[in-house]
Amino acid sequence: MQKTWLLLPLLFCAALPAMADGGPEQAAVAGVPAPARARLKQQLRVHGTQVTQLQQAVSEQESHSRQASERLAQQDLEIARLQQQLETLRDRRSAVDRGH
Repeated sequence: MQKTWLLLPLLFCAALPAMADGGPEQAAVAGVPAPARARLKQQLRVHGTQVTQLQQAVSEQESHSRQASERLAQQDLEIARLQQQLETLRDRRSAVDRGH
């Protein structure tokens, strides 16, 4: 038990340099000349923007899909209600026809 608690801070200390390395953007440009580095950073920003736009588009499509699904469910309920009314009318008509 005691060893587990010692291991946790040790792992945290070992991970600190990896967390402080500047992330993927820094890793992508490490060891690259300054002009190329600036170009890569710009490309990363552009790709980040594109990812954000795509995420928004997917979210919008999911919203439209949910709305369409809800409309279809409402239409299904309306169809079931109308079918029940039709069945009731047929039963009444059949009863009237048998009565005369």
